[in-house]
Amino acid sequence: MVTRAAIVAAARGWLGVPWRHQGRSRAGVDCVGLVVVVCQGLGLSDYDSTVYGRDPDPTRFLGHFAAGGALRINPLEAQDGDLLVFRQSAFPCHAGIRSTQYGVPYVIHAHMAHRKVVEERLTDQAPIVAAYRLPGIED
Repeated sequence: MVTRAAIVAAARGWLGVPWRHQGRSRAGVDCVGLVVVVCQGLGLSDYDSTVYGRDPDPTRFLGHFAAGGALRINPLEAQDGDLLVFRQSAFPCHAGIRSTQYGVPYVIHAHMAHRKVVEERLTDQAPIVAAYRLPGIED
């Protein structure tokens, strides 16, 4: 079993890695790529898909997480290590891994504007539209 702390630690191990559209290596990752490499590295899922553009189709974007075996949960019940999907502009098309710092919810994500993987405080500026939990996680 993989713990929530292990997922967060694995994601933090990617902090500072450059952002690269559809990237899946330390040379660069995008938001989905970060989720993929963390899940693969921990043996949680081997699912991957790069069939998306820079502005992914929102219905297909959400479907990728379910196809990888993640279970959709209420975003208000999300805990560290869960996958979060955010609305950017009008569409859900950004993802990250929930973490906590100083008792406050954060998200680890590959951020195009920052051009790298960052850990930032969750805010209402990018509303969470979906949350997913990977099977096999130990609390």
